[in-house]
Amino acid sequence: MSKIKKAPVSLLIPCKNEEHNIARCIQSVQWVDEIFVVDSQSSDKTIAIAESLGAEVVQFHFKGGWPKKKNWALAKLPFSHEWVLILDADECLPPEAEEEIRKIVTNPEEKHAGYWINRRYFFLGKPLKHAYFPNWNLRLFKHKSGR
Repeated sequence: MSKIKKAPVSLLIPCKNEEHNIARCIQSVQWVDEIFVVDSQSSDKTIAIAESLGAEVVQFHFKGGWPKKKNWALAKLPFSHEWVLILDADECLPPEAEEEIRKIVTNPEEKHAGYWINRRYFFLGKPLKHAYFPNWNLRLFKHKSGR
């Protein structure tokens, strides 16, 4: 059986004490090539779980003011890829997102610098009908263009 080639995407997951969510998040995007978990001194098993799933964990120490975690990570981390995907630890992507994102990031003629992703909230396995939907967020973008 041949190994599926990873998509040229760097994933950024900001978190703190997300041991109940981090595995589900990372497992939903095992097709990305690089995973950074930017942690704020978790005191639970977040770090161990993330590392066991292949993520590189980097510590962020908030000192007040700016930059906050995501912008700090975008400025400081050594991303290997042009495209960055941001997911919060309690978020995951559906399986069909892989093909769509893979087409975007491997298209040499791609003219867009970023894409807005519509988030959907679920409770007990069902989408909430009246909870911040639609909820568009810029989550996939070319690293040089995003902050």
